[in-house]
Amino acid sequence: MSQALVAGQQFIDALDSNDYSEIIGTVDLGGTWWVDTGLDRAAGVHGFDPGDTRPWPLHGQMNMQEKTSLLKNIRLRFPDRCRQIRWNSFAGSHQAIVEVKGDGTTSEGKRYQNRYAFVLDVENGLVKHVREYLDTKHAADIFANVKMGSPSTYNWKVLDTVTSGTSLDALAIEFCQAITDANPDRMKSIAANDATWWADTGTKREIGDFDRAPTDDSKLIGNVNLWRRVEQLPGLTKTFNSGWILHPTRIVSDGQSISIEASSNGQRIDPKTSELKTYQNRYCFIIETQEKKITKVREYCDTQHAFDVFRMG
Repeated sequence: MSQALVAGQQFIDALDSNDYSEIIGTVDLGGTWWVDTGLDRAAGVHGFDPGDTRPWPLHGQMNMQEKTSLLKNIRLRFPDRCRQIRWNSFAGSHQAIVEVKGDGTTSEGKRYQNRYAFVLDVENGLVKHVREYLDTKHAADIFANVKMGSPSTYNWKVLDTVTSGTSLDALAIEFCQAITDANPDRMKSIAANDATWWADTGTKREIGDFDRAPTDDSKLIGNVNLWRRVEQLPGLTKTFNSGWILHPTRIVSDGQSISIEASSNGQRIDPKTSELKTYQNRYCFIIETQEKKITKVREYCDTQHAFDVFRMG
């Protein structure tokens, strides 16, 4: 097991303990911790710290010491512990990718069951930078008493793609291009016939379980056959006045697993109201492959932003 993977797993296990002293023993306090920002897209740009304008702690990039200090009182919010259970992980040379199931009951009696993809940069055996992708719609619903910030956009740019240096890089890039082109036929050349695509479900926690069999209940959320999701792309793309772009920013792969961090940009015209909204999401796609064909896609993104733009409740 690589040093990066060991460090990443130890970090998640420390989070699961809800013990502040254990957590700070796994991180470089000079690093950073990022979480996406819901409707306030400008505050969540990677590498940008909103500072005093931050509406709430789960918002944008923070200094690691400042962020971890907030975890000292986690038992006040979750008296019986908030579990962080890792169930899938892999690593590149200096990054660990860990998928996590969260579960806890708040002091107000609300069940918090988020699902996460953690992308962790590791240096000298410690986690230095955390990028935490989670269901922001669910978080906003549970912590509704917290100010979430005002809607905003930012000057989106195409950034260089940092690749893993493996043969799976081309597959990851082709996956993003097939989505940008809204081309189901292009996706067919890189995915297995029985491939599935999962996306988180906001307030509908019951249909978002990873182990739920693929269904046709929803075409855009939950676990469905990949083709059911891909066939929606041409229609969705037509609602953007100048198309939209999904651009990969960093690819990490190990064995048959791929992590793609990506961002999107486009202006969508609501078909019912003609309202124009800018869609600037940030993603972590976890992709499983066999024989260089995609078999599973798990899509982690800012659900609060997505549900708002696509009017999904």
